[in-house]
Amino acid sequence: MDDHRAERDGGGARRSERLLLAQKTALERAIGGAGLDEVLALLVRAGAEQLGARAAIFLVNEGGLTLRFGVAAGLPDAYTRAVDGFEIGPQAPSCGLAAHTGERVVVENVALDPRWAPYHALTREHGIAACWSTPIRAVNGTVLGAFTIYHATPCAPGPLDLESVDLLTHTAALLIERDRTERERQSSEALLSSVLEHLPVGVAVYDTQGRTTRNNRLMRDYTNGSLPSADDQEAQRWRAFHSDGCPVERSAFPGARALKGEIVVPGMDFLHRAADGTEHWTRVSAAPLRDGDGRISGVVAVVSDIDAEKRAAQGLAAALDEARRSELVAHEMSHRIMNSFQLLHGLVSMQTATVTDPAARKAVEQAFSRIQAMALVQRRLFEATRNDLATLDAADYLQRLGESLTGAFIDSGRCTLVIDAAHGIPMPAAQASSMGLIVTEMVLNALKHAFGAHQQGTVTVRFEACGDNRRLTVTDDGDGLPDGAGTMKPAGSGQGMGMTLVHGLVRQLGGKLEIDRPNQGGRPGTRFVLTFPA
Repeated sequence: MDDHRAERDGGGARRSERLLLAQKTALERAIGGAGLDEVLALLVRAGAEQLGARAAIFLVNEGGLTLRFGVAAGLPDAYTRAVDGFEIGPQAPSCGLAAHTGERVVVENVALDPRWAPYHALTREHGIAACWSTPIRAVNGTVLGAFTIYHATPCAPGPLDLESVDLLTHTAALLIERDRTERERQSSEALLSSVLEHLPVGVAVYDTQGRTTRNNRLMRDYTNGSLPSADDQEAQRWRAFHSDGCPVERSAFPGARALKGEIVVPGMDFLHRAADGTEHWTRVSAAPLRDGDGRISGVVAVVSDIDAEKRAAQGLAAALDEARRSELVAHEMSHRIMNSFQLLHGLVSMQTATVTDPAARKAVEQAFSRIQAMALVQRRLFEATRNDLATLDAADYLQRLGESLTGAFIDSGRCTLVIDAAHGIPMPAAQASSMGLIVTEMVLNALKHAFGAHQQGTVTVRFEACGDNRRLTVTDDGDGLPDGAGTMKPAGSGQGMGMTLVHGLVRQLGGKLEIDRPNQGGRPGTRFVLTFPA
């Protein structure tokens, strides 16, 4: 009996040695780069040989609902094809039940097991009488698959058999987890590489010596593989400037500062010289990388192209400087024009005092009135365009012009000037000047001709937008114009100087002037309607 036990123990030791050798070989080949199927095949062959049986490994599919066939030793292809896709669940035969419960399932006689009933014909055909299935579990307890032993005669495993199966199953779990981890790492690496390559900025990782450990395509266009602050040749292609115009030293480059622990964000602007000699503006940001102990292990740098933005800003600054110079010139001209009006006003005023002939005096007084009106228009136009030389708000301009006309020409006890203009309508200064002269002429014309010596009345100026056009309406409630008045007449036909000026300004605006009698308050009145394009 002792001899029998010694023989059995010796056989167990030899089995353990062979299984450990198989385990060691499988692990070494996996580390050497062998595929998962190759190293798992080593384990099932060892299991089949040492247990005098056939063996297979099944793997849980991605959905976790079925088992797909992995590798086998001694099983015919017809059988593996038939059981590929075993359902995982409480009513499944050995493999599917073991994967479902996470516990070992031993079926000593498959012919007597109700869960195997759908497969009895298959098991008889291939000589399968017993099936032991052990779940392959990950470190966290997740079931990865099942290690299954098949016997040709009904039998139960002994303690040594179970130890052998457990060793092989544990090794298979290590190999499967390692394979999954590696595939996940490769997948993450591929995703990261894809993301980096498609980023619209250059990205690079450098070690503490300034050597590139990873970069993307755009960064490879910017650098030769070294951190500019750590490479004499590379540094010559990067120029940055302080606010006073002095160049930035290499020791103050973002990469050098990041290696000292500084986070350089949003970055520093550099003029970068490409390999073909062209220069582009870029913005460089950098941050330190630290290991698990907090020590700086490298630098990540990001380069973005800001050339269009930078040159646009430079162009805008130059344009603003030019606009300011033009504005100063235009305002100086406006001052000179107003001074000229004042000088002319004084000269005409002196001339009026010396004229005794009634007709001549009337003509001089008319000229004097025109000079006053044009001076008012020029002053209001200058004030309205003080902050924006190109455009102004038409309503504000007309309101101020109305205030000036009221103060200079209107007796408040006799006549009222009403300005009704929609705000928020921008108008070029040139258009506003012409419109202001037209309003001035029409208002003065109404004050002079619309009302009798003792009549009171109202002159209304309305301005509005009509689609793509602008409409100016000047209406009075006076006696109205005589027939034919206000129309364009040939030179020398007696048309007044005022209407000649108005029609000329209307043509300048590309507009159309209509005149009618609105019949307000029992008096015909007069309405001038000017429509012109915006």
